[in-house]
Amino acid sequence: MKTVKWTVKWQTRSTAVIGAALVMGLVAGCDGAAAPHGGDRAGKDGAASGAPAARKGPAWTGKAIPGLAAKASWSLSSEEAGSCPGYAGTMSNGRAEDERCVVGDASALVVEEPRGEGATGTRFTVRLRDLKTGAVRRKLTVRVAADPDGTVESDGATAADHVQVSEWKDGSPALLVRSRVHAPADGPAKERLRSVFTMYDPSGRKLGSSAFDAGAYDGLPVRRGYVVADGDGDGQKYVPVGGGKTVVTALKGETELGTRIDAGFGVSISSDVSYQPAAEWLVATDARTGKKLWSTEDLEPPAAIRERLDEETGTSSWIAPLQEGRAVLGWSVYAEESKGGVLTIIDAKTGRRLTEGPASDYSTGADDDAAVLSPDGGTVVTQYGEGAVAWDTASGKELWRQAAGEQNIRPVALPGNGVLYAELDEGGPAALRMRDKKVLRTGIEKLPEFSANGCAVVKADHGFYVFTAQDV
Repeated sequence: MKTVKWTVKWQTRSTAVIGAALVMGLVAGCDGAAAPHGGDRAGKDGAASGAPAARKGPAWTGKAIPGLAAKASWSLSSEEAGSCPGYAGTMSNGRAEDERCVVGDASALVVEEPRGEGATGTRFTVRLRDLKTGAVRRKLTVRVAADPDGTVESDGATAADHVQVSEWKDGSPALLVRSRVHAPADGPAKERLRSVFTMYDPSGRKLGSSAFDAGAYDGLPVRRGYVVADGDGDGQKYVPVGGGKTVVTALKGETELGTRIDAGFGVSISSDVSYQPAAEWLVATDARTGKKLWSTEDLEPPAAIRERLDEETGTSSWIAPLQEGRAVLGWSVYAEESKGGVLTIIDAKTGRRLTEGPASDYSTGADDDAAVLSPDGGTVVTQYGEGAVAWDTASGKELWRQAAGEQNIRPVALPGNGVLYAELDEGGPAALRMRDKKVLRTGIEKLPEFSANGCAVVKADHGFYVFTAQDV
């Protein structure tokens, strides 16, 4: 009998998972002993000093959000709060995507300052606030200068493009500030612009800073403390912020370097088309060294998929990051996704199957599947086209799945308080009881963003609110 190779059609998921590193449990609660304050009470270099003065922010006027305290721990008016940063890891046409307000155990809020008469630049003020108390830990000034000869304007500068949530080189949360400053004339060199990338930890401590020629790396993503740039046809290069050796990857051609399902520079996902049998192999490569780690050509699919294969037909699947070093790999038969598949959890570096989960339904062939993980890593909710299934990551046991005729659940957050926050096809942002997917509330104005210390942030049109997450 001829051996059948196992094949895969891969799909990346940029919004796939809120990993354990982002929501590592609702510990200690969000209520702080010290009262929040509205002033800046900062010492030299913007560092917070002295006991915060008591203040009361605006009351939450919206409907109660399931899983959050009825009253906000502290809040700010829309004018005082300003806007939230963008996310440095994903950029589209030089613009930051995915507005984020939380940096570790702090919030970052950006206000554009009024321009004085004759001013040619834009200035932003960033306040890093303790999420428990609202106290200002650090106030930063971001200057975006215009070019002396008028070729580079600052009028189009936005807060999200110049202040962004990111990670430092060890994977810890960090804030990236992209300033643009004048470099004075030096000898024969005329006055010019320089871009300064500076990264701070959630307390406001500077982690590193680098200056580049203006425009050299503007609009490029920053991941793990490195600017990700084109390597002139030799793969991509990672330019460190704060000094160090530039890393040029060994990968060439079209690869998905943004699909990082492991620590450091990550595991890159690419495809290798096969016609005998008809298939697309999923190939996992070390993004830094270019070394092949594993391929689904060599992996054995689950038995339910394997029995449907023959010499002319291989497998199809998608992959999504789950938590550090692990990923969800969903298997189905190539070109027969509508007949269903099987969910698994694999080791990202080896491809080794850790858990075989429940069957999935690929009836729509949707390419926006998503998954969210509980803080303890024990439960995952996975979307599959029109529908979602919740399952235990250790045993693979199915907890519940959507029935025919239900609105599609696209999971967004599973913070461990008994609530699944999701988007519904018709109901919009919603809160569901995790144990049985009962809808607790639909039409939520804005789904909360969770921190690692049990705080839930809601940036609404009428203000900025921080709640304590509570069990349901």
